[in-house]
Amino acid sequence: MVVKEKKLVIGLTGPISGGKGVVADILKEKGFFYSSTSDRIREEIRQRGLEITRERLQDVADELRAKFGPEVLALRTWNLVISQPKNAIIDSLRNEVEVDFLKGKPEFVLIGVTAPRELRFERAKARNKEKEPLTWEAFVRVDEKDFDSGLGKLGRDIQTCLNKANFLIENTGTLAELKEELKKVLANIMS
Repeated sequence: MVVKEKKLVIGLTGPISGGKGVVADILKEKGFFYSSTSDRIREEIRQRGLEITRERLQDVADELRAKFGPEVLALRTWNLVISQPKNAIIDSLRNEVEVDFLKGKPEFVLIGVTAPRELRFERAKARNKEKEPLTWEAFVRVDEKDFDSGLGKLGRDIQTCLNKANFLIENTGTLAELKEELKKVLANIMS
């Protein structure tokens, strides 16, 4: 009798510049396949021939959820990662229905990664990814929209996603401290 090794899919949720990308990079180094719900949005934006910006990512995500259902990004990403032969990461979970859909899968565990807004703003300025907001006012506007887009179950609600996380990492220290915290979480998941 051949016993199939259980596949693990780790979801990552948290606010802009909280540290999800760093956690994902660490997991990729451990052999995890990576995909993101944001990749599905970027694909849509590219198909439309538009420039990718943080606000456009938010707007197109809201539009896709309204048109195809609030779990659409999670469903499309799940179908991609579950077909992979190895453990996987689903990054950028920002919608409660996405989280609930994925938490219904036995292979799935959700990790929340967060940090105080001021620290995240400094990180966002340092990385300058996808035309992120580089003024405090613009950052706060985008951040608040991520925490509550005002669209209920169709929109973003990072706080609810963080509340539903199986594990929460407060990323306020050094990279070494983040790696150590993730190591503890992975040990807990694997036990």
